[in-house]
Amino acid sequence: MTLVKWTPTRSITTDFDRMLNSIFNDGWNGMPTNKPNTIAVDINENDTAFIMTADFPGFDKKDVSLKVEESVLTLSANRDSKNESNDGSYRIRERRTGSFSRSFNLPENVLAENINAKFKNGSLKITIPKAEEVKPDIHQIKIG
Repeated sequence: MTLVKWTPTRSITTDFDRMLNSIFNDGWNGMPTNKPNTIAVDINENDTAFIMTADFPGFDKKDVSLKVEESVLTLSANRDSKNESNDGSYRIRERRTGSFSRSFNLPENVLAENINAKFKNGSLKITIPKAEEVKPDIHQIKIG
């Protein structure tokens, strides 16, 4: 008789996590992804803005793209393997080539048209300013 170790299926956990994320996730606090062609990011928040830092090691500024479409911020980059010298077959190849992309739903309280970004030493720093909080105009009414 063969003993088989039982492990719960990943789909149950994944489906449950997806359900909870759809209820509680505002688009910024999701679990980190460890997919091969994703971009690693850190997101900080202060009183006036969200600051996102994304790593693009080995990329040039011209290879990186940033766009906002329908309140979705998309970071992408492309590393073409055709530009690398190939003087024979690889013994080890750990550096990935191809397209890299990551998208984030922007919160409603940001000014998407004022987003700015700076690229330096393989790191992209994106500043996403927040809109000023609208406070209700309260008028005191005298009761006669």
